[in-house]
Amino acid sequence: MNQRPQVNIVVIPGDTLFFLAGIFNVSIEQILIANPGIINPNVLFPGQIVTIPSAAPVPPNPGFARAQYLVRLGDTLFSIAQRFGLTVELLWAQNLQIFDPFLIFVNQVINLVVTPPLPPPPPLNTIQIYVSLAETLISIARRTGVTLQAIIAANPQIVDPNIIFVGQIINVPLR
Repeated sequence: MNQRPQVNIVVIPGDTLFFLAGIFNVSIEQILIANPGIINPNVLFPGQIVTIPSAAPVPPNPGFARAQYLVRLGDTLFSIAQRFGLTVELLWAQNLQIFDPFLIFVNQVINLVVTPPLPPPPPLNTIQIYVSLAETLISIARRTGVTLQAIIAANPQIVDPNIIFVGQIINVPLR
């Protein structure tokens, strides 16, 4: 185990202090002490910066990633859990906004904490960008002026080009 340095994270929809404390192996009280600007511990805002204190030792590689998934027609919590190698119970526990695990809606945002495979090193002659909210590979292609096919070819780690996540790193070939 290594001592983790203090880290700042950007809050995404669905984050709570309880959730962050569990992921980073610290208490809610430790997070509140490191963040005197948090007036109400029950309210976090997307985009808010939260400092996670360095008090807790963690393994060298925590082996998880936070992501969001947009529910599509035909999805169930079971099918989403299966797709990402999770249990329904874990997926439901990560999404406090879901009151009934049998009732989810198209375009509903589902929070995921998954163990991703290690990404391959970026190909030569590429830049890396982070996916923003509502972006698709097509919108990234249009924004960068690079063809969709070239972006797909530069990202062999993407299994389904229709599924990318906020915060995911995408390789974009230089023109």
